[in-house]
Amino acid sequence: MKPLVRAKIVGFTSWLITYSPTSFAITEQNAEHLCFGMGFFLGSLATLLLGLYLTRHYRMKYQKILQQLKLAKSNVKIAEQTMVTLAKEQQDSQDLLEERVQERTLELNIALQELESANQELERKNVLDELTGLHNRRFYDQKIVAEYRRSRRNLTALSLVLIDVDLFKTVNDTHGHLAGDQCLIWLANHIKQSLKRSTDRAFRYGGEEFCLILPNTDAEGALLFAEQLRLQVHEQPFQFRDIKIPLTISCGISTYQQQVDIGPEQIFSGADNALYQAKHNGRNQTKQHIFTE
Repeated sequence: MKPLVRAKIVGFTSWLITYSPTSFAITEQNAEHLCFGMGFFLGSLATLLLGLYLTRHYRMKYQKILQQLKLAKSNVKIAEQTMVTLAKEQQDSQDLLEERVQERTLELNIALQELESANQELERKNVLDELTGLHNRRFYDQKIVAEYRRSRRNLTALSLVLIDVDLFKTVNDTHGHLAGDQCLIWLANHIKQSLKRSTDRAFRYGGEEFCLILPNTDAEGALLFAEQLRLQVHEQPFQFRDIKIPLTISCGISTYQQQVDIGPEQIFSGADNALYQAKHNGRNQTKQHIFTE
């Protein structure tokens, strides 16, 4: 209740109590009426004051509760915004993490592919001759053992052909080492073209010497193959810088047909002896070594 209203009520009450007109005579009956009126008035006043107090009290309490509700609502809104922000940040972090994982996975796959390519290139260099592109001596040592075991297991023939370029030193001395290298490449291409089966393998054994592993090929078939190659080389001269250089080759053959005490070393030795006979007998010919029982 405002102080001004309270002061007016108190003043009015005091005026009623103290005011008595001179012409008004207080009698016993009038006194009773006055007491009743005063009591009623005071009761009404007390009720009014109590009502005003309670109204003010509950209004303040309501306002306080309302403020608390507003504050709670504001806190809930802030919490929701915070949750949305956190969820967005978490999603952004997850997207960023997935993107980085994908990038690392891609980089790893590229690195693995490069490593695989490097391993394949290294393996290729380990088994191929760099000059001619044929298989090298190292791969021959592995392949002859594998084919020998296959021949024994399947009871099939296995032939080995050794090839040597006749008078190769003369080519180097007359036309230079570059011509000699080109001569070996030229012969290697002829050998590649002559191989018709995927199981047949050609090797540069060393220098101007080559060898062929012919699985499931008997002595007659190996001789036919070597003679066709020898005649082809003889009939088509090697050409270097517009210079035609006639070339010939000598061949030695050995064939394994389940003979006793014959292994990869003996097969090679037999072909080498046959090649020596071809060179000794005048070159440009094919000789065969026959294993005795």
